[in-house]
Amino acid sequence: MSLQANLTAVRQQMSLNHIDAYIIGTADPHQSEYPPSFWQTRAWITGFTGSAGTAIITKDHAGLWTDVRYFLQAEHELKQTGFVLHKLIVQTQAEYIDWLCQNLKAGQTVACDFHCFSLGQITQFDKALSEKSILLKDSGDLFQKVWKDRPALSSSKIYEHDIKYAGKSRKDKIKYLREQMKESGADYFVISALDEVAHVLNLRGNDVDCNPVFISYLLIDNKKTRLFINPQKISPELKLQLEKDGIELMNYDQITEILSKTDNKKVWVDTSTINARLALSIPKNSLLGKTSAAMSMKAIKNDKEIKHIRNVMAKDGAALTKAFMWLEDQLKSNKTPTEFELAQTISKSRASMPNYVSESFFAIVGYKGNGAIIHYRPEEKTSAKIKNEGVLLIDSGGQYLDGTTDITRTIALGPISDEIKSHYTAVLKGHIDVCRLIFPIGTKGIQIDAFARQHLWKMGLNYGHGTGHGVGFFMNVHEPPQGIVSAWNQRGMTELVAGMLTSNEPGFYKEDSHGIRVENLVLTVANGDNFLAFENVTLFPIDTNLIDKKSFGPSTENGLMNIIKNVIKKSVHF
Repeated sequence: MSLQANLTAVRQQMSLNHIDAYIIGTADPHQSEYPPSFWQTRAWITGFTGSAGTAIITKDHAGLWTDVRYFLQAEHELKQTGFVLHKLIVQTQAEYIDWLCQNLKAGQTVACDFHCFSLGQITQFDKALSEKSILLKDSGDLFQKVWKDRPALSSSKIYEHDIKYAGKSRKDKIKYLREQMKESGADYFVISALDEVAHVLNLRGNDVDCNPVFISYLLIDNKKTRLFINPQKISPELKLQLEKDGIELMNYDQITEILSKTDNKKVWVDTSTINARLALSIPKNSLLGKTSAAMSMKAIKNDKEIKHIRNVMAKDGAALTKAFMWLEDQLKSNKTPTEFELAQTISKSRASMPNYVSESFFAIVGYKGNGAIIHYRPEEKTSAKIKNEGVLLIDSGGQYLDGTTDITRTIALGPISDEIKSHYTAVLKGHIDVCRLIFPIGTKGIQIDAFARQHLWKMGLNYGHGTGHGVGFFMNVHEPPQGIVSAWNQRGMTELVAGMLTSNEPGFYKEDSHGIRVENLVLTVANGDNFLAFENVTLFPIDTNLIDKKSFGPSTENGLMNIIKNVIKKSVHF
């Protein structure tokens, strides 16, 4: 079916179900940033493949709301689909609900699949819509009857993540969570985010590209720990080990029945990750909404994880060096490799390293103007040829048993204009300022973000994405709760704590010309009794040919090089 035919088919389902407007989000029932292909309904109906976006379908309008990171990509992918791009003003706000309130009449019905929206989202939607006398209802999955070749859910086996990497046993982690439950007055703790389930149980899976997670729920009470999962995903050997560790296995769908029978018991849920349908099956007097203790525990890396992180950065840097040397040899031989070929070479280089599992995301390799498409992913048939001129942006990462990496470098492939050097230098200065920052305990990411942007701001320039995000340990490359952003959201308002691993990635993008981003991972570490600092852990050189050394003033070149060497650890010319 064509995208236009898909849209017509969904509208027919809306008519049959008496729906005036249908909301289609990005997430799965676990609020995953990157859902399994089975739940990639928004991409199927719109053709937009970005990781953030919401579609609205009415009888006479089809719209896609996304943020500035994806404007260029969405404009390209939505051509001739029947969908209109709506550009979000604020990245994290549900501005599409405002649109519905303005364009629907009292008494009309808005629907969505409550299984794929969080309780927090549905509560917000219902409040705004009810003020306009617009009804919100759970439509279920309208795609069941119209998506004929819908991918199946994975039944691949899950596996142990050895304690020599994880650092703490699942028994110890569950014990800690029970202590948190007791402090919070909770009888049950529902863990619905896939990365949290995997972290707590020291298990990993293959249900989502690049993210080593598996479809499941975890329910902890004072005596039992129950894992709700497709039983085909667990080998007999692993089943015996889990049972030995006190983990009871139940079918994935059984959790609704269990939670519906918790009357007069306090059930701890994170309203940002538990889906609304499951949450509404819990008796109202039992619901205890609170940030997940498993998320906070996962974000603070233990000593063994930190040791592995430092080691994994060395081999990841070595893998990247091999790939960049390949590119250099290709260009010296007057060959023009494509962006796709370079992305494949980077992946193969990482795969040659010990304990490699997969990419941590599909590599962004943007040559010249493609670098300005912030989440650009080169395709085999359409990617640009790389030549001995212009600027190349490469953002890539790896999943290893002993850690997760994420790094961006921008390199000059030939003579560079003064404008590009000016942009790059402002970005690099901001990156260095964040790296060198010393800040008091209690500091939040929103307080740090401006340090990365200040040099661009002086030039009247800015970038539309956050400066940093949390990074998992052999886990999702984008990990809550912390980050370095300018928004009053969870990432911005979370205090940075020693042991957190966060990206530092300011950038600048000029459409049809160039993209610039410099990204390292930094570990929050103690710096005296009441202060913290960032330890740069990424080990890979930056391109100093792009630096406008004059902007640092006379006789500062040596000092600049020392700063870069101290912050980036290594700095050479390509």
